[in-house]
Amino acid sequence: MRVLHVISSLEIGGAQRLLSDLLPLQKQQGLDVSLLVLRVEDTAFSKKVENAGVPIISLDVKSFRNPFLAFTVRSIIKDYDVVHAHLVHSLYICSLAARGLKTKLVYTEHSTSNNRRDKSYVRPIEKFIYGRYAKLISISQQTQDALQNWLQSNDERFVVIYNGVDTKAFTSIHREVFAMSLIMVSRFASSKDQETVIRAMQFVKKEATLRLVGDGENLEHCKQVAKECGVEDRVEFLGARADVANLIAESYIGIQSSKWEGFGLTAVEIMACGKPVIATNVDGLKQVVEGAGELFTVGDVEALASIVNGILYDKNRYEKMSNLSKDRALRYDISKTAIKYIDTYKQILS
Repeated sequence: MRVLHVISSLEIGGAQRLLSDLLPLQKQQGLDVSLLVLRVEDTAFSKKVENAGVPIISLDVKSFRNPFLAFTVRSIIKDYDVVHAHLVHSLYICSLAARGLKTKLVYTEHSTSNNRRDKSYVRPIEKFIYGRYAKLISISQQTQDALQNWLQSNDERFVVIYNGVDTKAFTSIHREVFAMSLIMVSRFASSKDQETVIRAMQFVKKEATLRLVGDGENLEHCKQVAKECGVEDRVEFLGARADVANLIAESYIGIQSSKWEGFGLTAVEIMACGKPVIATNVDGLKQVVEGAGELFTVGDVEALASIVNGILYDKNRYEKMSNLSKDRALRYDISKTAIKYIDTYKQILS
């Protein structure tokens, strides 16, 4: 079985992180797997895939909206049994490129929301695009519910396969922990809410520091917010990093502040390191964290600060959350995800 995964780029993000863990494991399990990247990105994710011996086909495209791109992609995907697309640009391009081919298409929906769903006139277009796919995989039940509601469809093509993390890679890390150190790992994008975390630092104990890992279009705005709030000396902007696992292991508490989320992969990584997690009470993320970590309402600065302060100064609460985190992370080990994906491929080819 020849399988080709397709994604727009390998910049920092949940879908990219999933692929960097999933593809090496699929190769180990005997799958003839490759990766097609529409835009070249030299990142830790691409290095991990390459080091595992998974071929990467790179198209240095200038624009994802180039209509002729589908012809280029068609010439590549025709030689594969299964083409597995991730994120919106790959969704559209693969749907158009595979028309008339025997290649089976699979798509993974990574988010519960997107800007397209605010425009009702887009629905007929998306019904057509999604209609070419043999399986529509969602990374959480909430993600699937939202997709089915958008497409006004509920058939055997829909399936939920939870995202996974290489938990052993995180549990095996031993680093000196910086007391009172908070961390958030996310792109500075519209779906994320680093601003609330920064503003909360005004009310968090002065000994605490915050490290923000990632880059994106909202980075400069968030730096300005830190200055306006007078906490710039307690907030570090670390940019995109290849050593995220070590940074998490060094931290005391993890925070995931999102306006919407498909799953919450980073939250699982934080929990795998045995760190208490505080997250926004949104679909996808709530499912991962609730019962093991703490939740707060999107944008509620004071509630977030109160939770942080409570954990910082209550060792029993910290230890309890730490143990719950480790146990919860095991539910989402990447090996389980890899097996379910391969079973799905076999099902559509049988």
